Amino acid sequence: MFPYPPQPSGFPPARRPVVQAALPLFVLVRHGAGSAWPQQVLCEPVTSGEAAGTDAMVLYFSPLEASIDALWQDLPPERYQVLPVSAFTPDDLLRRHHGRLPVCLHLAWGAQDGCLAVRAQGGPVRISSASVAQVSAMTDTIPLAISHAELAGYARLWEDAGLFAHSETHARLLALSPQERHRHAERALMRIPGKALPGQQINQLALYDAESAQWHFIALDLLAGQN
Repeated sequence: MFPYPPQPSGFPPARRPVVQAALPLFVLVRHGAGSAWPQQVLCEPVTSGEAAGTDAMVLYFSPLEASIDALWQDLPPERYQVLPVSAFTPDDLLRRHHGRLPVCLHLAWGAQDGCLAVRAQGGPVRISSASVAQVSAMTDTIPLAISHAELAGYARLWEDAGLFAHSETHARLLALSPQERHRHAERALMRIPGKALPGQQINQLALYDAESAQWHFIALDLLAGQN
C-alpha cells in the first residue's frame, strides 16, 4: 500500500536524513501524477511487535521482488522506480511517526497449497520482518541494522527451496536495466500457478526464481523453525 498522499517535504534540503545500510537494500516508489510531486514509498501495515500500529517502509534484498510488487499494484514502468534505500528520503514517514522510521524487510510471499495468497483488496500477502529505526538529532543518517540472523535466514529460505545458485542469480538481477527487470516481473506474474481465495490461511512461503522463471513453495514451518 502507498498510505501517504504526496506532499512537499517539511525538512530543509540540507537537513534531509539519509538511510544507510551495510548491504544493498531497495525500496519501491510510485511517482505522482506530475513531475512536481514527491515519490511515495510502498509501505506495509504492521500489527505486532515494536512497529505495531505503523505503516512500515518495505525493504527488499532484490530489486526484482520490488518490481513484482509494483506489477501487483498495476503500476506501469513509467510510474514507479526501484531505488536503493539510500537514494530515498523518508522525511514524510519520519514526520508522521514522530522521528521514528518503521521498516519491514521482505522475505517472501505467503501461499496456500501452491497458490499465492491474496488479500481482500487484491494485493499479495507479504511475509516480512518489521522493526523501527531510530533517528538521532545529532546526525542526518539513519542506520538500518540487518542482523546476521535475518540475512542467513533469508539465504536458507532459498536453499530450502532447492535454489542453491540464488546468489549468482541475484548478482545477475542487480545488473539488469529497469526495463529488463520489469519484463522479468511481468513473466513472474504470468507464471503464477494460481491465487488462493482472499483471506485464506497461509501454509507456505512463495519465492520466484528468475533463472527458471518458476515459483517455488516451501512450508511455512521452515520459517518458524529459524526463530
